[in-house]
Amino acid sequence: MPVKFSILILLLLFTSGLSGQQYTRNVLEKWVVERSSSLNIQGETNINNFQCDVTEYLRDDTLSYISNDQTKKLWFTNSCLTIDIKRFDCHSKMITKDFKTTLKEKENPVFKIRFLSLDQFAEAGENQAVNGIVDIGLAGVIKRTEICYTIKTLPGNRILLTGTHIFSFSDFNLHAPKKLAGMVRTKDKIKVNFRLFFKAL
Repeated sequence: MPVKFSILILLLLFTSGLSGQQYTRNVLEKWVVERSSSLNIQGETNINNFQCDVTEYLRDDTLSYISNDQTKKLWFTNSCLTIDIKRFDCHSKMITKDFKTTLKEKENPVFKIRFLSLDQFAEAGENQAVNGIVDIGLAGVIKRTEICYTIKTLPGNRILLTGTHIFSFSDFNLHAPKKLAGMVRTKDKIKVNFRLFFKAL
C-alpha cells in the first residue's frame, strides 16, 4: 500500500474518532480580586455573640482558571486569597486581642483560601447556586472544604461570589478562647461568611 494512501486512511480514522467526542474548551482565564471584597466571622459565647470583620481586600491577587466544558468545572491554578489576621476587627479591643491570639497570629500571620474548583455558571444571571472546593489554611493547618456559593454577574465583567461555611476551632487544632477564669466560654463552632468581588481580565 503506498505510504501517502496509508497516511490518508489514518487521518480519516482519526478525524472520524474525534467527530464523536464532545469538544472540550480549555482556555486560561483570570479574575482580579476587588478591594470591596470582605470576610466576616461570627461566633458565640455562653453570654453573647461576637463578630470579627475584614472589610477590605488590600492585596493585588488574581485567580487563574481553566473552564472545562466536559466536566462543567472551573479548575484553578495557583489561585489564593491571603488575609492578614492583624486586620480582623472584632469591635472590642479585648475580643480582638483574644481572637488574634487564638488564631496564633504571631506564628502564622495570614489566613489563606486557595481555590481549587468551582461549578460553571451562566454568564448572565442572578443568585446562581454553585459548589466549589477550597483549601483553607489557618494556624499552620490546611483543611480541604466544599463550599456552597451564590454567584451573581454584574455589569462590567464583574461577579459577586457569596458563601457561608461552619468551621470549628478544633478543625485547625485551635482551642476556643476562654476569659475570666473560664466564666466566659467561646463555643467551638464559628461561621465564616465570604463576600468576594471579582473582575474578569
